[in-house]
Amino acid sequence: MKRLLSIISMLVILCSACIYADEQGDEYDDGYVYTQNGKGDRMFKFGLDGFAPLNFNNKLYFGGAVNLGFYQFLNTWLAIGGETTLSYNASIGNKVLITAPITFGVIAQPTAGKMEFPLGAGIGIGYETWQSMQYFPSLVARANAGAFYRINEAFSVGSEATFFWIPQWVADSKQNYNGLFLSFSISARYHF
Repeated sequence: MKRLLSIISMLVILCSACIYADEQGDEYDDGYVYTQNGKGDRMFKFGLDGFAPLNFNNKLYFGGAVNLGFYQFLNTWLAIGGETTLSYNASIGNKVLITAPITFGVIAQPTAGKMEFPLGAGIGIGYETWQSMQYFPSLVARANAGAFYRINEAFSVGSEATFFWIPQWVADSKQNYNGLFLSFSISARYHF
């Protein structure tokens, strides 16, 4: 009889503790402010681009590109990292220009609710091939701006415009050329 009374007493105490804990659980505030991005957060970016030549006098057609990026946040709005792009443009004579710039840089990313607006710049090197001629390394500079919607904690999708300056400087300065390109991408980003 004593055991039965002890078991019933324990069940009553446990049930009342559970009811009390459930009532108090909604009021707890740890004081921490949760943000979309924080120091040490990282993100991968994958994008499909339309790649437009700007200064080739209609001798180089609109092409396509694929880009990959990786960034790590230094605080809630500033990140450093790098991007690589592989682009393809055909010319009037069905010759193909392939460029593969690899850049390192910084992005500042202000947010408004679930919207993120990355503004970035980078510098690096590139590989170019044209008419079976290869040019490496070439200087590459880029600037970009975009708008992304944060679907959940791990994913965001959006669009971005990137301006590329890819100069080709050779020993004979009369043959130097500054390639200017503009890409428009649809991108997905994975945040972790």
